[in-house]
Amino acid sequence: MSNLAIMEQQKSLQPSDPAAVAAAEAVKARIQSAYQMAIYKPRSESGARQKILDACKNKTFAEAAEYSKPVGGSSIKGPSIRFAELALREWGNVIVETQMLYEDMATRRVKVSVLDLETNASFGRDITISKTVERANSSGREVLGQRTNTSGKAVYIVKATDDEIANKESASISKVVRNEGLRLIPADIIEDAMTEVHKTLKSGVSKDIKTERKKIGDAFIAIGIPVDELEAYLGHSMDRVTDDEVVNLRSIYNTIKSGESKWADYMYQAEKEQKAEQRAINLEESQNAIKDAVGKLKENNA
Repeated sequence: MSNLAIMEQQKSLQPSDPAAVAAAEAVKARIQSAYQMAIYKPRSESGARQKILDACKNKTFAEAAEYSKPVGGSSIKGPSIRFAELALREWGNVIVETQMLYEDMATRRVKVSVLDLETNASFGRDITISKTVERANSSGREVLGQRTNTSGKAVYIVKATDDEIANKESASISKVVRNEGLRLIPADIIEDAMTEVHKTLKSGVSKDIKTERKKIGDAFIAIGIPVDELEAYLGHSMDRVTDDEVVNLRSIYNTIKSGESKWADYMYQAEKEQKAEQRAINLEESQNAIKDAVGKLKENNA
């Protein structure tokens, strides 16, 4: 018998880790039972659609159903994480799997996948969570680095606590579940649902605009954004906020609260838009002044 054959035989005789075997068997049993349940109780697409649309008629849910994120000088809007969670639950026979791939002192890598048990369609992504966070105040923290933000202020990169790492991981997993999970649901159902969300929000705001202005202002205060900054972003006082602006502010609030964006990103975008608008006004005034000067010159020559 060759040395290679002997080594392979010895390897096959080595005992496996009981904990790893038990964990693998538990996962296998859970997936098998999920498939059996999907066969026993298949989804009704029309029923699932109706349940999703009914949820969008609820004002409390509608307020949390959309995000708005500044990207490249414009805003991208879409279904929020809360919407995706409800939509996948109502769609039914979908499971979410997470698996730790790698971890060291600096990062953690996790595989996230979403599987439709009826079609076997599966989407997923690997995410990397850095074990650092950025803080304006480094007091009592282990500082690993420093940078200057868009406002010219110092931001410290510090070692994250266990709770902070867990929060970052949960937020990252939720984003993947939303982005990949919604690919399992027909696009027309999602579009109809978001139309219902907008209808619900505008109807609620129109009924009592003063209360809704106060409510959205209080929501931003609760996450550390004062009213004067909201007014700077809008370009006018909260007393003049329109129905559409309340709906847009609600989407922004959802995005910031979920950790997908920061208030500074929106302020930076607003400043760029205001500067561009001012440049356009100045250009128009200059062109008008030139036209007036040319007109007067023609009159004098005549």
